[in-house]
Amino acid sequence: MSSLADINSHVRDVLNTVHNQSATRSTSDSVAQSWTRCLNEFGLDPGRFIMPPVLTQRELAERREAASDLIACSKLEMTTLYQQLADPELAVVLTDADGVIVHQVSSVPFGEAVAADGLRVGAVWSERTAGTNGMGTCLAERECLAVYQHEHFYPRYTS
Repeated sequence: MSSLADINSHVRDVLNTVHNQSATRSTSDSVAQSWTRCLNEFGLDPGRFIMPPVLTQRELAERREAASDLIACSKLEMTTLYQQLADPELAVVLTDADGVIVHQVSSVPFGEAVAADGLRVGAVWSERTAGTNGMGTCLAERECLAVYQHEHFYPRYTS
């Protein structure tokens, strides 16, 4: 987000949506339900950013070993998708059932830039730990969906 006013506006939209009041932007039912879970079940605060936790090397190795067949058969497809999208400012990621990123395909500069925001192999992107986001919300809703910029729970991810 570019300014404190934008951050405050997003936080108000999240809170207003959860409390069934009018918001500046409309969101999908899945996102509204996610925002509600984040606030009411997980105790997250959209105005207080928390970086997604990152597993230790040992924990990550165990996760990757458990998902090794899935990772092996996904690598080519993920690389092909990344090439077809042809955008160096994105990443294609694979998570396990708990939202842990076990494989990622991106340009090196983009991967390094977003690692600072927690988008990296070993990071936990469940809704419980990272708020509303594409990976965690798909897992929570058990369906394919898109989470657009302004629909993320934390303002840090809306730009």
